[in-house]
Amino acid sequence: MNGVAPSPAAVAALEARLLDLLAAHPAGLSEHELLKRLREDDPLFAGFSAREPLSLFRGHYLLFHALYRLRERLTRERRGRLRVDPLGIVLEPEPLSCGEGGTALAAGEPDFARCYANLDRLATATVAEASELLRSFHAARRRDGRRRVALAVLDLRDPVDAAAIKRQYRRLAMRHHPDRGGDGRRFGEINAALAVLEEGLV
Repeated sequence: MNGVAPSPAAVAALEARLLDLLAAHPAGLSEHELLKRLREDDPLFAGFSAREPLSLFRGHYLLFHALYRLRERLTRERRGRLRVDPLGIVLEPEPLSCGEGGTALAAGEPDFARCYANLDRLATATVAEASELLRSFHAARRRDGRRRVALAVLDLRDPVDAAAIKRQYRRLAMRHHPDRGGDGRRFGEINAALAVLEEGLV
């Protein structure tokens, strides 16, 4: 995989290929699974290697560039919603009721589209920059994932503020406290979730 930005026609063909792959897998595909399939049959990914940081960066960046473009187009055309996450890229075909020209996101879903907008990064990124960008992208996704898990333990979803988190924590802690006949294990999960949210570990 070279560092030359692909032509608009090649990116459009990649989008079409991704749409076909995701439509054929309603449960979704991971980033790893998509990259594996693209390496087998898409010329843009012919030289892709997950073992070389620059190649991994270029493959990751190009894939997510195309996915976010596809998501924007599907939303604009009201043809469904594309949920973009490295662990599960899912095409949800039901029509959406969203504002004109908006990009539909689930509550609390992070939007990294702007990080992948400039294909010139394929040519200009050094090995060190590629490694750092991949690290920061994945760290941000892990933080967002940990927040979602912690909120789910508290039976909450974003958007939610600190005051609402505290109120829900108190309510659940009272219900599950072992001194009140509650489940000690559940009480421990509730406390751990609050710690994750409060300490900024997500």
